[in-house]
Amino acid sequence: MQITQNADAANTALPQYGSKPQRPGLYLGLFHGRHDPKERMDDWGFNGPAIGPLMWCHTTYASNVRVKFEFASDGEEYFGAPDTEFELSVNGDMLAFNGMYFGDWTVYYVKPDECELPPDTFREALRGNELVAHRKFFI
Repeated sequence: MQITQNADAANTALPQYGSKPQRPGLYLGLFHGRHDPKERMDDWGFNGPAIGPLMWCHTTYASNVRVKFEFASDGEEYFGAPDTEFELSVNGDMLAFNGMYFGDWTVYYVKPDECELPPDTFREALRGNELVAHRKFFI
């Protein structure tokens, strides 16, 4: 399906939930992803983007999630339009983003010292860029 391939390509080009972003701030992290809202899940699905940095994130009656970026250029990266405010819809019990559906999402703050580290050029053992404080917990 062409839509799925384009959505996958766009999803992997964005900063992913669970990895360290380049800039500090408030983020909306999407995970437990699937390509079709009716897709049967035998596992947790895939991680989606970490959307941000944001000024705020607001949910209304579990029917939509509105976000406001700090800069319009960030909105263009995620939504393809140079604006600061965007709305994501809730489809059943999943948040829809870029042709994909996410069963879980979280809002979290990334401090400056939790941001992506610059590339190592002199170390034999490279430093990791996983965001340890915001890993998924499975029950």
